[in-house]
Amino acid sequence: MENYDYYKSFVGEKVFVDGEADTGIVTRIDAERGIIYILFKKMREEMYPFPENVDLGKIKIVETKKK
Repeated sequence: MENYDYYKSFVGEKVFVDGEADTGIVTRIDAERGIIYILFKKMREEMYPFPENVDLGKIKIVETKKK
């Protein structure tokens, strides 16, 4: 995957996912299997196809972490 370094910066970011009521946080990205893991309230972690959902705008970054 050519943009993996760019997508790697998403880990720890707060995101909004289409179809979800609350925001979540990206916990990890598995580029080999093409999965992005997002943690929601009450410790519910969901898997989404990656990078298709990011590129199509179904997963959007809400705010960036402060450095």
